[in-house]
Amino acid sequence: MHEKRKEKRIPINIKLSVSDLYTESSNTLLDISAPIEVTDISAKGLGFISDAVLPIGCIFISNIELDRELPQIITDIKIIRSQAIDDNRYRYGCEFVSISPRVSKMLDDFEQRISDS
Repeated sequence: MHEKRKEKRIPINIKLSVSDLYTESSNTLLDISAPIEVTDISAKGLGFISDAVLPIGCIFISNIELDRELPQIITDIKIIRSQAIDDNRYRYGCEFVSISPRVSKMLDDFEQRISDS
């Protein structure tokens, strides 16, 4: 896969759930309950796989738990690309809409800990 992120991807295997997708104009589009498998995360965004068809440009609120020892990250995520993997699954690329310097530091520390182990 061609690297499109400016930040290093950290391979990860966590689950997310999405309750509402909305556009920047705050219109709720749909309520989904499809599982989301996060495959990687960086200081700028994340990648995930799902069997749901999700529109590019939509935003959802995520609750990310990197590790039980770290606080959860709650942030808006915007879908910026999608690719069909097969007939039932899709790979998505997302960017964090806004992320605090504290959370960015937490991601850097998490990456360092993963690299050291």
